[in-house]
Amino acid sequence: MALAARRANFAPRAGRRFAGSVSILIPAYNEESYIVRRIDEFTGLLAANGLDGEIIVISDGSTDHTAALAREHASQSVKVLDLQQNVGKAEALSYAREVARGDVIVLADARQHWAPDALEKLLENFTNPEVGGASGELVIDSGSGTLSGVGLYWKYEKWIRQNESAYHSTVGVTGAISAVRRELFPIIPKGTVLDDVYWPMQVVMRGYRVVHDQRSVAYDRLPEKTGDEFKRKLRTLTGNFQLVALLPSLLLPWRNPIWFQFMSHKVMRLVVPWALLALFISSIVLPQPFYRLAFVAQLAFYGLGLMGILQTGKSRLPLASTAGSFIMLNAAAFLAFWAWILGRDSTRYWHKASYKDRQ
Repeated sequence: MALAARRANFAPRAGRRFAGSVSILIPAYNEESYIVRRIDEFTGLLAANGLDGEIIVISDGSTDHTAALAREHASQSVKVLDLQQNVGKAEALSYAREVARGDVIVLADARQHWAPDALEKLLENFTNPEVGGASGELVIDSGSGTLSGVGLYWKYEKWIRQNESAYHSTVGVTGAISAVRRELFPIIPKGTVLDDVYWPMQVVMRGYRVVHDQRSVAYDRLPEKTGDEFKRKLRTLTGNFQLVALLPSLLLPWRNPIWFQFMSHKVMRLVVPWALLALFISSIVLPQPFYRLAFVAQLAFYGLGLMGILQTGKSRLPLASTAGSFIMLNAAAFLAFWAWILGRDSTRYWHKASYKDRQ
């Protein structure tokens, strides 16, 4: 992908000012701690860029004061959709799609915060008529321990997306900072886990590009607990199986313009745990010295990874954390298959992880 991207070299349109209108959608479930700060941030960004825009807060069955606090905001540009039942993010976005009036729909979450120029840079991409969707760059403060290895994985993931985008289109977007032309934003099926892959692939299959713009930056952090990150990854990887069931045409190279990217990025990663299992078993049963050496090497690696998962305190080995993260992610991919087979991929409810607030 890096070699192909270097040859194509499709870059964002820097400096070309977006002149249309904007609808910023913020789906939220029990986000009373963040929602006022988030609305303040976006009203400030709209004003700073002189944009004609609206902010739509979708309170998805919140049981706290999320909806009330949003309604009380002084800005006239804020609208509130107060859903009485928790329907899940996918359906909440579909409701908001029906009331949004902007030329471009901007998607954001309640917890993160954006760089001062993030909105401006993200919208510049839509001055190119070939672009139907755009994603920004999510910078994650991964901390230390096993989750620091997850942070390294995320850097690699973003590198892949950058090269996919430079060649043609990225497979998915970052739900915390992305945008799409309103006329291209589809109704997302109820219970869809990977809404941030479902709609970009729909846009691509209609002949438009979905780009990754690393100039547009949002900031976030990983959960405090490794278990929360594991649950999030398990849900995401289960969503890959669900996505193929929802859009089987993605597997057809004559229908999917970015078939190679989709297969190598989303489908092949689901095969990795099974390949690792086959490698381990074959190293046990094959008698040649090479396979004995491979068996010992695998035991050493998994031992290092287990050390990375269990290590605590300030004394941490970066290599062990990376190995632990690798094991955790592939364990999630293995379990995702069984979760999908058993029909546990359709959960609509929000999983609330614990995060440390920034000082």
